[in-house]
Amino acid sequence: MSAPVPVATGRGAPAAPPGNCADLLDAFTLHRTAPIALRRMGSFPQLRESMEPALRAAQTRNVALAFASVADISNVGGALDAIDVPWCVLKGVPLAMRHYGDPAARRVGDVDLLVAPDAVHRADAALLGAGCRRAGSEQHAPLPAPRYWHEQQYITASGLGLELHHRLHPNPRFFPVPTDDLLAEADRVSLGGVLVPVLAPVTELLYLCTHGSRHAWFRLLWICDIAAIATRAPAGFLDAAHAHAKRLGVLHPLAEGLLLAEALLGAPAIDWAHTLQGRSARLRYLLRHAQESLWSARDALGNPVGREHSSLLAALCQRVGPGFWAWELGLRVRHEWLHRRQVRA
Repeated sequence: MSAPVPVATGRGAPAAPPGNCADLLDAFTLHRTAPIALRRMGSFPQLRESMEPALRAAQTRNVALAFASVADISNVGGALDAIDVPWCVLKGVPLAMRHYGDPAARRVGDVDLLVAPDAVHRADAALLGAGCRRAGSEQHAPLPAPRYWHEQQYITASGLGLELHHRLHPNPRFFPVPTDDLLAEADRVSLGGVLVPVLAPVTELLYLCTHGSRHAWFRLLWICDIAAIATRAPAGFLDAAHAHAKRLGVLHPLAEGLLLAEALLGAPAIDWAHTLQGRSARLRYLLRHAQESLWSARDALGNPVGREHSSLLAALCQRVGPGFWAWELGLRVRHEWLHRRQVRA
């Protein structure tokens, strides 16, 4: 894929796309934005003949995946409800329905479920009973203690991936809100006639921004989501998000997401974010790093090659203390131990 000219983060800066239709199609696939591009194709009649057939073919497959995802969410959600395990869905099809008005408006990927740490073993049993199988591990071996992981991967009955989370990020000191509180404050989205629990609106925006910032925003889809939320935000919503982000120490990720959405996709300008950008060298570094990651070389899975999204990058996103670094050290020691054990096996 041809790399466009880097996009500045000043007000009104244009985003330069790759130089030809083949590159654009590659970019839409890489950044998981083909469904969004198809919805906007009417605004670019000069591209319709060369690009719309391929985008429609991809969207036909995506619609089938969206139906499968809705069925999987209904299936596993019913299994969790049957044993009184509170849960909610992170991102995915409910996010598409909530902010784009169409469950297939985003590229469909894994189903991400959030449950409380003390419910992971019961949730695991419910998922296995609902026809899911664990990915890459023994089906009925006891799960490790939740302290040492934040997601367990499964394959659903329809063949989609599913990730079971009990906190929003690997390091619980990053966006430090107890999972029980997140679940108690969950909102509901109607999906296929079923009310599906999702994160509360402000919490969802902060989660999307911290997730994007932790991964250096290397997928344009994540910035599209921030733009969709910011463009349709009711009066007072972004002010509430700003206040909540300050309390949690994650103001930089929120500013980063809003500034990238404005510069790349024309989302509304947010005065406080520009003020913070002007006085924070840290935020300016994070924005430059995100723009470089967006257009970096990728591996076969679409992940950036040779760009380490490190503990330091996560630390730059927020206020951190000794507890954050202690968790990072523990997580990395355990990761290295597991890697060496797999190599020996």
